[in-house]
Amino acid sequence: MKRNSRRILGTGVGAVVCGMLAAAALASPPSLITSSNLVAKADFDTPVDLDADRIRLRTKEPTDVRLQKIVFAPGGRTGWHHHPGIVLVAVESGQVTFFDSECEATTYGPGSPNGAVFTEVGTEPREVRNLSGAEATVYATLIAPNADMDIFRAEDLARACP
Repeated sequence: MKRNSRRILGTGVGAVVCGMLAAAALASPPSLITSSNLVAKADFDTPVDLDADRIRLRTKEPTDVRLQKIVFAPGGRTGWHHHPGIVLVAVESGQVTFFDSECEATTYGPGSPNGAVFTEVGTEPREVRNLSGAEATVYATLIAPNADMDIFRAEDLARACP
């Protein structure tokens, strides 16, 4: 009985490892971007319920907050990914183009008709690219459920968007 349990456990672990390796092989890693270490790292230790000037921020449990600076070289891309929680992205300089899971593209940056801020939410894959010939700098504020480990990005399979 013990031997059978070990065999089942070993098979299960092996399948998980193979699945992780296959996913990693099919993922689309970032390229030509410089992601700083976290600019700031803090947590809401208790739930938050704020409502001011028609803006609402509410958490139901402790929440992790991270601020990250990302610099995109011309042609830089994040790779296909998604995040837990909500991400607010402010484009400080240059322009970046956000591709959603349907390959719909929207460009953001100072002076852009779409504005210089966008959000990322949900588990659908997305990618951000710098399609311009100039460097672009963004600041991402990640707000995610409290976790023992900093899990702020999940890799997704590459998509064939133009």
